[in-house]
Amino acid sequence: MRKTPILILILAAFLFSCSENESRKRKKEREIPTYRIGVNLPLTGNGSYFAEEFKKGMDLAMEHVGDSSGKIRIEAIYEDNKLNPKDAVTITKKFIEIDDVDLVVTGYTPIIQATVGLLEREGIPTLLTLSSAANIAATHKWAFRDFELESEIMPLLASYAYTSLDLRRGSWLVVNDDMGKDAVEFFSERFIELGGVMPGGEVFEPSELDLRNKINKVMDNDPDFVVLAGRGSAMINAIRQIRERAPELPIICNNTVDNEMVWTALGEDGDFIWYPRPYIDFSARLYNKANERFKAKYGEDMNWLNVYGMTMVAYLVKGLHSSEGERDAMREYLRTLDVSSIRGRLVMDENCDVNVPHVVYTRMNGQSVQTEESIEVEKND
Repeated sequence: MRKTPILILILAAFLFSCSENESRKRKKEREIPTYRIGVNLPLTGNGSYFAEEFKKGMDLAMEHVGDSSGKIRIEAIYEDNKLNPKDAVTITKKFIEIDDVDLVVTGYTPIIQATVGLLEREGIPTLLTLSSAANIAATHKWAFRDFELESEIMPLLASYAYTSLDLRRGSWLVVNDDMGKDAVEFFSERFIELGGVMPGGEVFEPSELDLRNKINKVMDNDPDFVVLAGRGSAMINAIRQIRERAPELPIICNNTVDNEMVWTALGEDGDFIWYPRPYIDFSARLYNKANERFKAKYGEDMNWLNVYGMTMVAYLVKGLHSSEGERDAMREYLRTLDVSSIRGRLVMDENCDVNVPHVVYTRMNGQSVQTEESIEVEKND
């Protein structure tokens, strides 16, 4: 009978130890800071392909932070604005008033224009993407952009067309918006500076599907090549209808052509197209490890949009950790951003744009091929 009190004491000590361990575990969990990122993107409808691919890269990086970091927790709050500015404003107010986010990621020019003022007034650090509109972040204190700019990629393409493809006379067919206007302006300026000629071109509306009359006018300029900037079905039809007139005419495009939906729809009509991509160090150990995780989850290699989303989260997490979520400190981190990544060295410039290196790709035999010309970048392993 004397054994009973001893057993009770042992059991009590064991239960007390378990309780203490659980208490310490809960305390440790409470001590790990959690930061919230509000992501305001069109995840369905128009624009959803780019946004969804971007989100896949973000998710991959978020999962890696959750699996490997014991210092910080990141909660991503995704909201679908359907590329509707009114919905985007409602989402932004939710981020501010209910979710109390530490940072916002948003994209596409009309969405940015509708929401950036609200975020500016609240002093919330905001990262803009999926927009190439000139100086869209430059006039704001709290907004910064990381995406390809027409002012960077079109002069690169112009130099490549003149120097490497030996093209001298061009024309253009572009969508009637800021992107199309900027694409023509920045390409033509550099191409003419080098000695080329751009006698004229045509614009089309996003809803236009039969562009043959405009293509005939473009071809009347007797071009060596055509600069094309558009989106979706109108762009696909423009390429197909150019091919009806000139099956092997070089077409110079901005980055909107570069997605699998477009390439699949075009088939062999996609050949003889040149376009830009952000530099990606495919030999880097970080890329290969991330790509293995991505393939295990999605069954395919990462594309450039996936890499964009992943690398952006990487430096945002670093900033949230170093700033401890303090908004002024996070803003300063973004303002002075200078980090290495598998996209090369990422540096924020005076216009609040991340400067990134690019390379030129071409489409041949249904495959995207990097051109032989290389650029100097800081490689990361």
